[in-house]
Amino acid sequence: MKFINIICLLVFILFGCQSNTSFNYSNSTLLPKAAGENNEMLIVMDSTKFKGKIGRLLVGTYGSYINGLPQPENNFDLIFIRPRNFNSILKYAKNIVVAFSLEGNSLDSKILRKEFNEKSIDKIKSDTSIFFFKRKDQYAKGQIILYLFSKTDNELINKIKKNKKMLLKYFQNEVSIRTSKKIFSKVEANISNKIFNDHRIKIKIPFGYDLAKNNNNFFWLRYLESDYEKNIFVYYEDYIDNKFRHFGDFVQEKNIEKIRKKISLKYLKDSEKPEIYMSIQKTFPVETNVINFKGKYSLESRGLWKLSDISGGGPFHSFVIYDKEINRIYYIEGYVYAPGRKKRDLMQEISSILWTFEI
Repeated sequence: MKFINIICLLVFILFGCQSNTSFNYSNSTLLPKAAGENNEMLIVMDSTKFKGKIGRLLVGTYGSYINGLPQPENNFDLIFIRPRNFNSILKYAKNIVVAFSLEGNSLDSKILRKEFNEKSIDKIKSDTSIFFFKRKDQYAKGQIILYLFSKTDNELINKIKKNKKMLLKYFQNEVSIRTSKKIFSKVEANISNKIFNDHRIKIKIPFGYDLAKNNNNFFWLRYLESDYEKNIFVYYEDYIDNKFRHFGDFVQEKNIEKIRKKISLKYLKDSEKPEIYMSIQKTFPVETNVINFKGKYSLESRGLWKLSDISGGGPFHSFVIYDKEINRIYYIEGYVYAPGRKKRDLMQEISSILWTFEI
């Protein structure tokens, strides 16, 4: 097997080195699969500019910390590459940002500008509203390349500053798509069917999850490993609250603690020590946003949970969803317990599952 793997690797490298001269892969089914980790990103640009404001902005955008995790973890693991070193193998990376301006006479700047024809260069000079374009599957299947450019360095700096959220969201969405494709390649169809029959709720369940609890208005899915666990639970009830006249008032108050505590005390207790239950950590504030969840009014939240005896904790991602047609409130949450382990990738899987929820 080792010998076969080595041969395959050599064929892959040789095949890739010939790709620029022998084949036009942009319209070919012969593209190799994109390589590297899902959250790994290459930044290709002039080294001097990478050390300057443009590079710092890109690092601050794509290397920013993810909210709602107990330890600092970056959105993307960044790797800087000089254009002269951006060879056939590196071009197969999943996430690539190429940044340049028409200023500068270094070898790397000239290499990047040569990728654009004269007509494109003239367009960059004359139309300052255009500062990026996206390419999918340029060198490999499942690859995303974002080109950032401008006439001057200052123009590019201002464009990146004004569009940081959009530039980050573009890659985050692609990571979510890849994550979903991976985890839903094999699913627990029998459990999904049972949940639909019992609760009239659709939700995709990746292979390996078990139905830990299933009551009249609550179900709990668990994936257990020796060093970590992933959990999804759903609770629902008819919406009757004397304090808030409308569900919109509830959402505006951003008060998920009330409903979550109610669920925890009833369903999320330690079986051996029932006095221990799950609660929200108040050390770090819960991040909340009012959103449209598949056409329904919803409150999205990210934060940290803990056991009431402080023996365990971790991150959670939740949605409070209101179905106004039947005046029912749904609380769906995913959380992980993974002491001593990074949580970013685990929580990306959790979020992908939550977004399959349908009433």
